[in-house]
Amino acid sequence: MWCTVLHVVDGSTLYGKGQRDSQVTEGGAVGRPKKLRQGDTVLTHEHIVATALQLADTDGIEQLSMRRLATELDCGVMSLYHYITDKEALIEALVDQVAGEVVPPPADVAWRTAVQHIAESALEAQLRHPWAISVWSTTWPGPHRFGLVEQLLDALADAGLPPDIADLGFHALTNHIQGFAQQQLSYRQLESRAEVTGQRLEATLAQGEFPRVAEHVEFHRTNRTAYDEFGFALNLILDGLERLADS
Repeated sequence: MWCTVLHVVDGSTLYGKGQRDSQVTEGGAVGRPKKLRQGDTVLTHEHIVATALQLADTDGIEQLSMRRLATELDCGVMSLYHYITDKEALIEALVDQVAGEVVPPPADVAWRTAVQHIAESALEAQLRHPWAISVWSTTWPGPHRFGLVEQLLDALADAGLPPDIADLGFHALTNHIQGFAQQQLSYRQLESRAEVTGQRLEATLAQGEFPRVAEHVEFHRTNRTAYDEFGFALNLILDGLERLADS
């Protein structure tokens, strides 16, 4: 799910269609302020993205617009288009900013340790910015996301896996990261209507048609142990890959 772009190449580019390699301002390199009239706000690509990230974290990605961003930056909307072409390009830049928060694994660690580190850090980064979870796999990847994919593939290559198994392992890992993040997001959304959800669940289970589900729910009610659900499934994947690497 992290490499949709590797399967469907549709002509999109990093910061909007019709541009190549990087977003270049009229002043030259990325982030260089455009020359403005006296009294105008001086903008940089980095400042725009950082401000947009704060707005997305606070209000959600649906509420983010170029006009809302311009108001926050105290500049005209048209000034933003010197740096970012449209909202789609802005979201691409934001998702890549989140990917940039993933901490690379330490050098010279074993492949399994590297994969665990990448997976845990990627999950933490997405959960810090929940809006990014739903758009992670549908936006064109920037340099940070490409780098993240490269790190994970490099760790799997170090495991000595055959190419087909490394490919399957990569997708198993990224599907686990993305799926778990989406599940956690769903849980957060359910918390806002927990009372109603609980009443519906009680009414359904009271009919006695789903005894195993009832046992499962009761287990969660009575057992407050903090299980590492993410780590448990991650280790199952890694155990399987390790066996295949040794075979």
